[in-house]
Amino acid sequence: MARKRHVRRRGVQSQEDAREARLEQRRLRLRRRERFGQGVTDLLEVPGDLVLNVPRVTIVGNLQMVIENHRGLIEYSPEFIRVGTSTGQMTIAGTDLAVGSVFADDLSVMGRFTRITFEEMPEDEEAP
Repeated sequence: MARKRHVRRRGVQSQEDAREARLEQRRLRLRRRERFGQGVTDLLEVPGDLVLNVPRVTIVGNLQMVIENHRGLIEYSPEFIRVGTSTGQMTIAGTDLAVGSVFADDLSVMGRFTRITFEEMPEDEEAP
């Protein structure tokens, strides 16, 4: 007599539950990557921006800025520039702002800076 095979059925997840599960997995991966990168930087005594791929900003007075490890120019006007970073967005406000150069690894901005802000990426938003 043949044995009956029991099939285990998974509960049906709603789209919202599936999305929440994917986001939680992404958060966990990011935390693990961050902890690993921090451990490597501590062990090897190297600057964190080399291992963690975080933006590095060099400002000369309030006239010139170089942003390394950027993810691209999002918005630009003479009074407002928004740049994508691995952690979210960087906003530069000022007057007579101009983008000097845009390369894959760095971006230069010139003008008079009045405000520089960093906005973290919302946790429910997928990274590009």
